[in-house]
Amino acid sequence: MGKGNRKTVSTIIMVIFMAVIIVLFYFYSSKRLGPSGETSTENLSDIERLLAKDLDQNYPETPREVVKLYSSMLKVLYTDITDDQVKALALKIRGLYDEEFLNNNPEEDYLKNLYSEIATWKDANRKIVNYLLVEDKGQKKEVDGKQYADVYVSYTFDEKGKFSEVWRFLLRRDENDKWKILGWTYSPEASETAK
Repeated sequence: MGKGNRKTVSTIIMVIFMAVIIVLFYFYSSKRLGPSGETSTENLSDIERLLAKDLDQNYPETPREVVKLYSSMLKVLYTDITDDQVKALALKIRGLYDEEFLNNNPEEDYLKNLYSEIATWKDANRKIVNYLLVEDKGQKKEVDGKQYADVYVSYTFDEKGKFSEVWRFLLRRDENDKWKILGWTYSPEASETAK
C-alpha cells in the first residue's frame, strides 16, 4: 500500500470513529432527555423527581390528584433529606395550598414549624411508609359560589410498630380553576372504619 492509500484509509477510519461517537452521544442524549427536552425522571430519586415537577405547567387536575401529589411529597419530606431539600420541597408544597391557607401560614413561620416537626419525627423514629386515597369517601359541594372538595387519605406510619390514620383534606377551586388545599384534619371516625 502506498503512502497516499494509508492516509486515505486512516482518514476513513477516523471519520467512521467520529460518526460512531456522534451516534452514541445522540442516543445518550435522547434517552436522558424527554420529548420536550426536559430531563427524564425515570433515573431520579424521589426527592429529585418531586423537585423537578413544574406545577405551573403540570398542575394536578383533580382534588384527588392534588392530595396524591401532596401525600407523595409529605412522605419524602419526613425522610433523611438535606435541609436544603426540605426547604425546596416545602416551598413546592406551598404551591398546592390555597391563598387563604398561605396568608394564615407565612413562609418563615411555616418553615420554622416544619423543621421543628421533622426533628420531632426523627427523635421518635417516625415515618410515613404508605398512603392510600380512600375511594368511598369525599365529595364536592358549592358554597357561596365557590367549589369545595373533600378527599380522605389513609396514612400508614411506622413508629414502634405500624399504625394507620385517616385524614380529611378540604380543597377549594381557585380563580384559575386549580384545586388548592385549604386545610386538613384527622378523621377519627374514618380511621375507625378503615381498620
